Amino acid sequence: MSLKVLVDKRQEGEFVVSLSGLLDSQTYAELGEKLKPNLVSSTKLLMLNMAEVSYISSMGISTILHAKKFIEHGGNHFIMINLQPQIKLAFDIINALADMHVFQNIEEADTYLAAMERKEIEKRNK
Repeated sequence: MSLKVLVDKRQEGEFVVSLSGLLDSQTYAELGEKLKPNLVSSTKLLMLNMAEVSYISSMGISTILHAKKFIEHGGNHFIMINLQPQIKLAFDIINALADMHVFQNIEEADTYLAAMERKEIEKRNK
């Protein structure tokens, strides 16, 4: 099975990347290539929808963590949603979820982002 990667632009600087299939040593480079155009300073939000990922290898995890590091280095948001139990377990094993924003679905992620935006507006208005 291969990996399918679909990148949707929500609004300026916000992208949802939906993955489907296996994210392993055969497919991680494809994900890296698809993410590369969005690993720029103007990307404010990169959300990975993992609902249809059935397997992830260490190379797949490494690719995701590289994207997370780049996005968050600029003070922006990296979010994962819809992790299957076996995928969550793979991240748990290497203790990678401790500082990562992971949500059950896009609605939960949007609620979190709206709260963060309100907080920022309140800080500016003080």
